[in-house]
Amino acid sequence: MIRAAVIGAGYLGRHHARIYGALARETGGVELSVVCDTDIARAREVAETYGARPCTDYMEALALVDAVSIVTPTVSHYAIAADCLTAGKDVLLEKPVCSTLAEAQKLSALSGARGLILQVGHIERFNPVAEKALPLLGRPVFIEAERISPFPERSLDVDVTLDVMIHDIDFALHVFGCPEVKEIRAAGAGIVTGKLDTVKAWVDFADGRSAFFSASRVAAEKRRTMKFIEEGKIVEADFLSKRVSIKAAGHEEHLDAGTAEPLKEEIRDFLRCVKARTVPRVTPREAECALDLALKISNIARSAR
Repeated sequence: MIRAAVIGAGYLGRHHARIYGALARETGGVELSVVCDTDIARAREVAETYGARPCTDYMEALALVDAVSIVTPTVSHYAIAADCLTAGKDVLLEKPVCSTLAEAQKLSALSGARGLILQVGHIERFNPVAEKALPLLGRPVFIEAERISPFPERSLDVDVTLDVMIHDIDFALHVFGCPEVKEIRAAGAGIVTGKLDTVKAWVDFADGRSAFFSASRVAAEKRRTMKFIEEGKIVEADFLSKRVSIKAAGHEEHLDAGTAEPLKEEIRDFLRCVKARTVPRVTPREAECALDLALKISNIARSAR
């Protein structure tokens, strides 16, 4: 039995707790033991819903569990994850992995030295749309990604690049194999927060391929699409409609990707890794690559203002 804790009972942390509870009922092998939040009322509300113990100090929870989901503001990721890994606990850490590349590299080294699972929550890897699109790709030479939405009602402690664009950055780098970056052109602006709320970026890679990323959390509508362009074919993934389109000369096909819940599949995979001691689908190195590019885009967009 894997005893799990959710650290952070905010908007997304509640969903982590819900899914641990659902997996405990459906498949067994896991128990949501502790829900931790600095707000004890919030921790108690979520914990009581799923039969867990509430607490405000995550260090107290570590003696009671085997694995943790860390769902806290990005600035706290490194300190909390380092404490959990030092205590010998496997960690599912929400994206972005950390605020800085140096912090991410330290966590990767710590988890590796201790033989622990460190899985980073790049949830779109578990989206049925992504899983449907991947086998259809040959060698894309250009990726175009758009991820826009109205202003969200949740904590926003980072630029839109690390908040939402990083989903597309991670998936694009996964498809491309994390090549060396040759040049980045980016522009952005802060509209509502003190951070960048809308950013557009063109990235040229050293191997001759390119990607264009557009992200906004102050748009009038919601769109989440990625286009993969290769010789003789375009594959388009729509993460909202859960459909994948294939367009080639004289042929067009539309595929339904299914309705699996990405977060549930992500947590299910984390628990599988904890039990089998296998490498997670999203490795610390891949999370570092995505963070590095997102930070570079932010810095360039900010310097252009």
